[in-house]
Amino acid sequence: MASGLDSRRCWVVACVCLLVVAAGLRFYNLSGHALEFDEAVAAINSKDTLAEVVDNTRNGNSSPILHPLALWAVQKAQRSEFSARFISAAASALTVGALLFLMPRLGVPRRAAFLAGLLAAMSVVAIEHAQHVREYAAGALIAALLMAGLLRYLRDGGKGLLCAALFAGPLLQYGLVLFGAAALGIAVVAATPPPFICSRRGIGISQPGLGMAEAAR
Repeated sequence: MASGLDSRRCWVVACVCLLVVAAGLRFYNLSGHALEFDEAVAAINSKDTLAEVVDNTRNGNSSPILHPLALWAVQKAQRSEFSARFISAAASALTVGALLFLMPRLGVPRRAAFLAGLLAAMSVVAIEHAQHVREYAAGALIAALLMAGLLRYLRDGGKGLLCAALFAGPLLQYGLVLFGAAALGIAVVAATPPPFICSRRGIGISQPGLGMAEAAR
């Protein structure tokens, strides 16, 4: 019992340390260089009134509305390179946190969750996206939550997280539409398994029925 508790404590400490490292890599020198062209366009499109943000997003931006709205809210508090990139850095760090702490609660082995978190924390591309004023880092967070929501649904039927991630995905990044469709397809198939068609007799046998027939043999 004590050894199990010590093992859990060591795992939690390791995860916290990795999360701190991931956050440090993402927030380090966040405002150390000027905004690039596409970063500046995103920041400028989200700096005026809410109505103007919606209009600018519709006419002069390629992204859905959720990230510009979040960027508008942040820039209401402060306008700087740091505030413009804050959403991406925070979302990227939260993605690592979701892999480390959320996935094991949904049945993913701790070692697998830690390895996934380690790869995400040290990914050069993830760090680059975390320090860029675009929606890609936030999209990775929604993708992680989609996976977590799907696991939660398959584990105990909980739909809240999956539905929230499915709703937020298309509003954040168009590519998440396909990712969400795949997750939804898996959920539907898991809820209603397709029947096994017995080609020799032309009789539809459900999977439970097939298992009983095999046991009877």
